[in-house]
Order: sequence, then structure tokens, then C-alpha cells
Amino acid sequence: KQQTKYNLHFQDTVLALLLAVLQGFPLGEAAPNPSPLVGSNWGNPRRYVHLQTSTDLNNFYLEIKLDGTVRKTTARSSYSVILLKAETRERIAILGVKSSRYLCMDLEGNPFSSPTCLRDDCLFNHRLLENNRDVYYSSRTGILFNLEGSRQVFSAGQNVPQTSLFLPKKNTVPLERLLLHREKRNQVVDPSDPHNVYLGQTEEGSDSRAVQEDDADLEVEVEVEAGDDGRNVSRETPQPLVTSLNIPVRQVFSS
Repeated sequence: KQQTKYNLHFQDTVLALLLAVLQGFPLGEAAPNPSPLVGSNWGNPRRYVHLQTSTDLNNFYLEIKLDGTVRKTTARSSYSVILLKAETRERIAILGVKSSRYLCMDLEGNPFSSPTCLRDDCLFNHRLLENNRDVYYSSRTGILFNLEGSRQVFSAGQNVPQTSLFLPKKNTVPLERLLLHREKRNQVVDPSDPHNVYLGQTEEGSDSRAVQEDDADLEVEVEVEAGDDGRNVSRETPQPLVTSLNIPVRQVFSS
């Protein structure tokens, strides 16, 4: 009898486990999302912006290139389209949509980019100042992100460098241009045309130029891009990935 009861109990346990699997119930603690991209609202095109900062002479935009370069540019382009996502109400990740690379900052305050969101380097604290400008500073060191390269630790009430003050500008780049890189990356090579001679210009040639904006969003902008003074080399190090980011960041867009 005891053996029979044991067998029945064992069968009930097996059936319960099978039902749990079939119904999609987790049998253990779910593994954390490996990247902020897993968030349900992460890829919403309505959240795409250009991060603009200014000097007395020009407006500049953050640009993250395919080769990992982080630089300033005076003209909006596919590579200046940015997506912000919050981990908390004041901590965010900054993604270059076209390059699929995250803005990061090392211990010395040097910006670089990474294809994965590294918790120590690629999360920034966000603060909206009284002048309605945004600042972003490293969640690890407190150093302000500055497109001119100067390094200053953020302190409330202290004067902030002009090129550390940002305005999120409404995206003016057509979505098909942002998706072009992903389509090319997944494209099967034609044996008769391995170098894609008949596909027209290369991606760098076609997507690094300034975008012709609609009249409703047109601004007076300098056509010449910034030189090497705004350029930084990409570095990548193997570090733990950030978990899922679910809280939407508040944004104020202006055209």
C-alpha cells in the first residue's frame, strides 16, 4: 500500500510539472533580461530624438557611428538619432539607433560606445535643470557628459559647461533610413556581386550625410561637420550586462 501511495504521489508530481510547463508557468526564478532593448517600449519610434547642445556659434548633436566613434556633428543624420530609456526615474541608457551602440564613459570621463549596455560605464544619471536643459552624468563617477571633452563632476547648483546642456529635438530622419543598416547586415551576399557593386553607395557614404528635413522641422544649421576634436575611439570590455529597464523617461521634444 505504501508503495502504491508513493507511486500515485510521484505521478501527481510529474503531472503537475507537465501542466506548469504547458501553461507557461515559470518553474524557477526567471533569468534577468540581458539588455535594456528587451523592454516593451524600447523600440518605439516616437521616442527617437536628436540630443542638441550649443556654443555661442553653433548647435551640435551627439552622433554614434557604426565603427563606435562618439563625436559631435553640426547636422542631423541617421547616426545622431538617439533613444533614451530609463532604468529608474533618474538613471538612463543612451542608444544610437542607427549604430545600435550605447553611449558609455570610462573612469577618466572619456566617452566611448559599446554594442552592449555595460552597467558600470553605460548608465547615466539624468537631471532636468531650472533652465529647462538636460544634463547627463556618469552614474559611477558623476562626470558630466560633454561633447567638447571637458571633464567636470556634476554638483547641484554649480555652473555647468554650456556643451553639457542638452535639448532633446524631435527626430527628423525617415524610419527607413534607420532600418537600412539592419537590412544590409542581414542581407545574403550575391556570389555574382560579392562587393555589392550594383547596390549603389556604401552605407557610410549614404547615411553619414545630413538629412534633408521637412519644412515643418527645418532649422538653420551649419552644413560642415565637426572635425577630429569631437571624436573618441570606441572601447569594449567584458562586463555584466544591465538588467531590463522598464520605467519610461520623461522627455520634452522641440523641433
